Amino acid sequence: MDGGTLLGPETVRKLACDGNIIPVLLGGHGQILDLGSARRAFTSAQHRALWLRDRHCTFPGCTVPGTWADAHHIRHWADGGNTDLANGTLLCGRHHTIVHRDRLTALVTPAGVRWNRRLGSYDDPLAPASTAVDESAADDPDPPPQ
Repeated sequence: MDGGTLLGPETVRKLACDGNIIPVLLGGHGQILDLGSARRAFTSAQHRALWLRDRHCTFPGCTVPGTWADAHHIRHWADGGNTDLANGTLLCGRHHTIVHRDRLTALVTPAGVRWNRRLGSYDDPLAPASTAVDESAADDPDPPPQ
């Protein structure tokens, strides 16, 4: 940051999720090799569709209304995730922070959004396609970091 403060990777990912950041791949001499898409943010129509589908924050046990929640990329946009309903869900600010901090993933199913709350589940190679969900954590909406 401008003041020389170093940020942890989970903070950078949260900022990237909330900001309009365009990924740029640079070559050895600083030349631009690939300029990513600027269309990261969910549109107003997509937000409305998420409000209708999800109704509230999708983190287990949370009832914060959808109109108070953020649209979250399940597979992060910075990691190549699409800005579409199949890759989006609603999270309140508190759970949005927890999902990034604990690197959690989810799966959108016809029955709703199912969260895998095992710490680091986002980093599993097949996380977006996986249907594995940690059912043992269903009663604890905020598992402590390990």
